[in-house]
Amino acid sequence: MSDNNIRSFSGEDYATAFTKALTCQINKEDVSCMVQTQKEMLSRYEKTNEMLINFNLLSSSRYEATCHKFKKDTLLLYEMKKDLDAVFKRIRNLKQRLSKIYPDAFSACSNVYLNVLETGENDDSFSQDTASTSSRTLDSAVLPSPSSASDHHTGNGQTAQANN
Repeated sequence: MSDNNIRSFSGEDYATAFTKALTCQINKEDVSCMVQTQKEMLSRYEKTNEMLINFNLLSSSRYEATCHKFKKDTLLLYEMKKDLDAVFKRIRNLKQRLSKIYPDAFSACSNVYLNVLETGENDDSFSQDTASTSSRTLDSAVLPSPSSASDHHTGNGQTAQANN
C-alpha cells in the first residue's frame, strides 16, 4: 500500500477493519451457545427468586401467627401465675390461722407431713401403715369440738358447766 492509501483511510475505516478482523476470529456457534447458557441461567435464577419470595411470604405470615399465639400464651401464663400466687397466699393465711387456733393439731399434722417427706413417699404412694399412723396422730390431737368451744375450763380440769 502506498502512503496515499493509508492516509486516505479515516479513523472509522480503521475501526471497521479491526472489528472485521476480530469477528473473523470468533466462532459464532460458541457465542450462540454462551448466550443460550446465559438465558437458561437467567431463567433458573428467576425461578429461584420467585420461590424465595414465596418462601419469605409464607414464613412471614407464619411468624406473625406464631408471635400472636406466643403473646397470647404468655399472657395466659402470666394470669395463671397471678392466680396461683393468690391461691398460695390464701393457703398461707389459712395455715397461719389454723396454727393459731389449733396449735397442737397443726404441729401433729406438720410432723406427719415431714415424716412422709423424709421417707421419700409421695401423695400417691401412701402405704397403709402411713395412713393408719397419720389417722392415729390426728385422733390423738386435741381438737376442740363445737360444743366444747363454749365450755370454759376451770383450773382443776373440769368444765364450767360441770360445776353448775
